[in-house]
Amino acid sequence: MNVYDKAHELARALSASKEYRDYKAAKEKIYQDEANKKMLKDFKKRQFQLQAVFLSGKQPDEQELDRFKKLSELIQHSPDISNFLQAEYRLNTLMSDIYKILSEAVDMDLDFMREDEKEGDKEK
Repeated sequence: MNVYDKAHELARALSASKEYRDYKAAKEKIYQDEANKKMLKDFKKRQFQLQAVFLSGKQPDEQELDRFKKLSELIQHSPDISNFLQAEYRLNTLMSDIYKILSEAVDMDLDFMREDEKEGDKEK
């Protein structure tokens, strides 16, 4: 058995999956509308920037948080963008599940992730 052949087989299965097909269709719909495309890109950019600030241990600027909240509210009222974000979430969940399965199969050391969970449980 060639591992690379199996990886290509998995790639084909992923591209044929409902999660990917839904994601691709939702993305194509978003990118047909320039206003939705711009709003989505702005949302993702701001989301990424806020996550980076939080991960660095800092508090984001209050104005930036307010802008992000307002943009999030706008996006919730856009069925196409909401649909895309939900499809993207389902695809990301699928990919995460697959990575977990693969990492467990080769006994990758992911204990550092579990340690944080245990420490968090102790603090409660």
